[in-house]
Amino acid sequence: MIFGCSRDAPPDRTIGRKPRIVSLAPSVTEILFVLGKGDSLIGVTDHCDYPPEANRIERVGGFGTPSVERLLTLTPDVVIAAGLERSEVADVLRRAGIGVLDVRIGNFHELFDAIRQIGEAVDAHEKAKDLITRMQGELKALATRDSATRPEQRPHVFVEIGSHPLMTAGGGSFLDDLVTRAGGVNVAHSVSQAYPVISPEKVVEWNPDVIVVAEMGRAGLAATELSHRIGWADISAVKNRRIIDDIHPDLLFRPGPRLVEGVKALSARLHDSPPQGKR
Repeated sequence: MIFGCSRDAPPDRTIGRKPRIVSLAPSVTEILFVLGKGDSLIGVTDHCDYPPEANRIERVGGFGTPSVERLLTLTPDVVIAAGLERSEVADVLRRAGIGVLDVRIGNFHELFDAIRQIGEAVDAHEKAKDLITRMQGELKALATRDSATRPEQRPHVFVEIGSHPLMTAGGGSFLDDLVTRAGGVNVAHSVSQAYPVISPEKVVEWNPDVIVVAEMGRAGLAATELSHRIGWADISAVKNRRIIDDIHPDLLFRPGPRLVEGVKALSARLHDSPPQGKR
């Protein structure tokens, strides 16, 4: 059985000992450490780098593309993924008697559900509940602060995920949810694709108040780069130097416990200089 597609729990073969867990996603690894199960991890992906202790755990392959042979050799009790690219991997593990939990995280509601499911799978129900309560409380505090602000007064935000090609976060992404919870309006909210490729001219048309550059290695350089793009010098965010390029991408892209920190960091920046009735 593939856990996460049902309400069943992995078979309990851990009575009297710590469970042997493999994480197939950086976000899952972070969740497990916060739930106090870091010392039960016997395998993680090549991209699991937080907390630092995760770097000392055995590597089993890429995000969503593990080495099945390595997984079988490690003999875990449960493998927890966040979007397996190949469904046959779960089938092989299931036949070997290994529990599989494959969560899907597309927004904060799904993140909370994933934390709950992971907590159930590794016998950390109460810690999962406490984590969810804490995260929801912090988000509620931000929402309360922004509740009196009319939509037209909120900064309109363009999130640049990649520049070659130019890619942003559409209405179906958790980044869209993150921008909203931070007190902004995602200019690409009406785009149905989660991560669409768009034209530079479209950004000029949107004329965002703030541009968030979420690529690694561009902190401090983005403002100059963007101003050199054809037509972008007249965009409100570029003219007013409201380019945010120094929030660590993991706080924006990695749907784990630190995502709330990403919301808080972005919220603080969006409220630096709110637009004055631009729209």
